[in-house]
Amino acid sequence: MRKNEWIRAALLGIASGLIGVALFVVMLNFVGKEEVKEETLPVQQELVEEVNASFYASQHGLFSSKEGAEQFIAVNPLLNKAAIIEIDNQFFVWSALATNKQTAALMPSAFFKQLSIVAGCTEATIQRLPEILMDEKYLKNYFDQAPKEGEVPADWGEILTAVSSLSDDINVMRLHLFTHYYGANDCLKIEF
Repeated sequence: MRKNEWIRAALLGIASGLIGVALFVVMLNFVGKEEVKEETLPVQQELVEEVNASFYASQHGLFSSKEGAEQFIAVNPLLNKAAIIEIDNQFFVWSALATNKQTAALMPSAFFKQLSIVAGCTEATIQRLPEILMDEKYLKNYFDQAPKEGEVPADWGEILTAVSSLSDDINVMRLHLFTHYYGANDCLKIEF
């Protein structure tokens, strides 16, 4: 080979190497930006779904089966008004659902579990259920005043009557009202 051919081959090798490195850097930047966009979107979606309706459950246990939770309640007479809530195939035993820790009285061997109720429902009254449960006027004075059409779920009065016969404690009433609607509506979620 001649000297000129060697120089030309070396220059072509260097040029193609530089072009390859430049393309590699551009591809890394492009892929890096796509990953950042994918990571940013879920965080923004979570902020949109936040619910201000925060509650405190009086929790007594967590079980892997409904039968285990039922047996636990059966051997504890103080839990005769407790409810079993299923969340992600786990069964929570709660005896009250309060709007803040100060208004709730803990039973022996219980602890507070803070939670949010998220409603993504198409029916307006079920969508508003977290707000309705927060407002005591719908729990205590419901029978004294006639609610407006569409203000509460259609069967609210009937369910409240049944719950009122179980207990006059507003936190127990709130728990059983929520348990009823949570069991009947997949659009209601609990977040810890």
